[in-house]
Amino acid sequence: MILMMTPWRWLSGLLLILACRANQLDRGADKNAITDTSDNGSERLEQINGTPNYRLIKPDKNTPWFPEPQIKLKSCVREAPCESLNKTTCLGTKLPYDKTSVRLTFYENQYQIQTQLDLYRELINVPNCWAVIQPLLCATFMPKCEKILGKDMVFLPSYEMCKITMEPCSILYNTSYFPSFLKCNETLFPPNCENTMRELKFNTSGKCLPPLIHTDKPLHFYEGISGCGLPCRDPLYTEDEHQQIHRLVAWGAGVCLALNLLTVATFLIDWRSANKYPALVIFYINVCFAVASMGWLIQFGVGSRDDIVCSKDGTRRQGEPSAEENLSCVVVFVLVYYFMMAACVWFVIFTYAWHMSFRALGKIQDRIDKKAAYFHLVAWSLPLILTIATMAFGEVDGSSVTGICFVGYVNHPMRAALLLAPLSVVLALGGYFLLRGVFSLIAVRVSSKDVISPRAANKIRQTITRCSLTAALVAVFICVTFACHIYEFRNADLWKDSFKKNIICRLEALKATDKECSSGTRPSVSVLQLRLLCCFAAGALMASWTWTPAAAAGWRRYLARKCGCSVEAEVTRRARKHELIARAYRRRGEFAARGRLSISLGGSRQDPVGLCIDPTSPADYPDDAKHESGELSSSWAATLPRFVRRRDALVLPTHTHHSLSSTPDRRNSQDSQISISLRHVSVESRRNSLDSQLSVKIAEMKTKVGRRRPKHSKAKRKARAANTRKESTPSIESQISRYWLQAVAANNDPSREEVKFSFD
Repeated sequence: MILMMTPWRWLSGLLLILACRANQLDRGADKNAITDTSDNGSERLEQINGTPNYRLIKPDKNTPWFPEPQIKLKSCVREAPCESLNKTTCLGTKLPYDKTSVRLTFYENQYQIQTQLDLYRELINVPNCWAVIQPLLCATFMPKCEKILGKDMVFLPSYEMCKITMEPCSILYNTSYFPSFLKCNETLFPPNCENTMRELKFNTSGKCLPPLIHTDKPLHFYEGISGCGLPCRDPLYTEDEHQQIHRLVAWGAGVCLALNLLTVATFLIDWRSANKYPALVIFYINVCFAVASMGWLIQFGVGSRDDIVCSKDGTRRQGEPSAEENLSCVVVFVLVYYFMMAACVWFVIFTYAWHMSFRALGKIQDRIDKKAAYFHLVAWSLPLILTIATMAFGEVDGSSVTGICFVGYVNHPMRAALLLAPLSVVLALGGYFLLRGVFSLIAVRVSSKDVISPRAANKIRQTITRCSLTAALVAVFICVTFACHIYEFRNADLWKDSFKKNIICRLEALKATDKECSSGTRPSVSVLQLRLLCCFAAGALMASWTWTPAAAAGWRRYLARKCGCSVEAEVTRRARKHELIARAYRRRGEFAARGRLSISLGGSRQDPVGLCIDPTSPADYPDDAKHESGELSSSWAATLPRFVRRRDALVLPTHTHHSLSSTPDRRNSQDSQISISLRHVSVESRRNSLDSQLSVKIAEMKTKVGRRRPKHSKAKRKARAANTRKESTPSIESQISRYWLQAVAANNDPSREEVKFSFD
């Protein structure tokens, strides 16, 4: 029986211990707690970490003891004398109590507090700050105060209530606008406290201090002032400076466009003569600059500038392309950026082609023409890659000053990577090829001054001058552009700080009306004008390559054709001997395929750029009036088929058994039958189809080779005789010569620009 009672004793002891523990909780075992008992239950004040602040704990009704899940932390309080409110509203909102205390602030009475609150009303100019700071200001300047446990206690704002204002009002926290007691210290703002002020409804509508405007886009928020952004019109520039830049853009882009279009038209009116490298590259460069200039000029349409650079909410466009905005900004960016980069790439190609053409005069043209497809691939694809990368990164920004959208107006490192880095490559490569080309021309001029004609020497000198001047000006334009951008990069933060200080000063001036605020440091409009001038001057420089006599002659011919007039003063240059033979040689495949060949006796006109240096111009023959006039003698025309056949330039039709292409051995072909005396070889045959310009004595060039007869075998002589009997070579030559003589007669007629020779 005793053993059976033992478990019950243990159970009774355990229940007794639990009851004692509950009794201790009811009595307020905490040493720091002040307890009062009333009909509604018990209230406790727990001291917070040794500070003069207490946490007020109230139990739920009808709860005999305090289990942890049911404890409610109502608010945090501090002992302070209470006084009746002189004004029952705070910032326009009615307060649900009638007593307050002034001990939470530095002010001595409610009148001073009301004066300070009226000054803080100007925070309405910082919209997001105004929406969250009103409860904090009322909880600090006009807090609730009542008796708790027989003592006057003032209710404290919580740390969380203060913390939520730090980001929207960050622009003011480090200024004298906010006193130290509002900077979220935990002594005044204890954590984890409730405050009835947060339940009140305040007027949260705010406005932005000019020049800032309201915006809901976080990307457009001005630093430190949430809810406000910079206007579309750049506040760092005055209205007068805006107008100055706009006039400069209008004149610069307009003149550049006119010059570029004139250059493009100069190429188009005589495309056959201009369609060759490196002169053709100048055409593409001017096309690119013309399109870029159009992009600059779009802003001058009615309402176009605001549509290009401004968002729908009135802020400046940033981070384009955007799904919320139209494509006008992106279109202008592509027109300006893509085609300017394409012009830069074409300039490098121009310097490369120019350098290659002067490495070996008259021998490199075919090589350059074969690379035309690669030139186009590089010139159009590289700018496309840069353009796509810029839009993918979202680095297209608008500028009200320039009136366009461009890369990196906000993000300067991206502008350096996507604009200045490509310009550096252009300067390095273009400068290298230009200098190499100039050095090549100088070497040709020095080493051949006793060989080339005065006209060729003069043209080489002019080309050296033009290219050297172009290289110098391009280097100056790019270096000045670099300097202007670096100036902007280095001073951008200073300008932003000055503008920010001006905004803060104007906010503080709302408290002190006698305070004056200066605009501070601003960007120089002259630097921006210089940068824009370099851009437009580069386009004009590329257009100046067609300011040549050849281009003027092309326009005279074009206008004469359109007006039905004749240009009497101009003598059309006819093809020279070596050009005719070379043309026939190049088109030998056409004759073999079609059985017909048409050769123009008119000489090719010089390209409008004037980069073709030909040392065998007609004026280079001062001892021959016929060469000067561009005429061809009938005696030379009679022997021309022999010269052509010797060059293997003519291939007879397939029905002719004596086709040069069918002759396996040129040494045993019809060339052996050419009736040229080998006893006295004249200068005319020594020119080797190039008509050498060297004025040497004919006597020095004659060579006696008559005694050196070639030893042919008897079989070869018989074969040659048989071929001669099949068809007489002189008869073929006489037929071809007849056509040549007719063509030459027409060729020497100055009333005809071009003569074509055809034979079947």
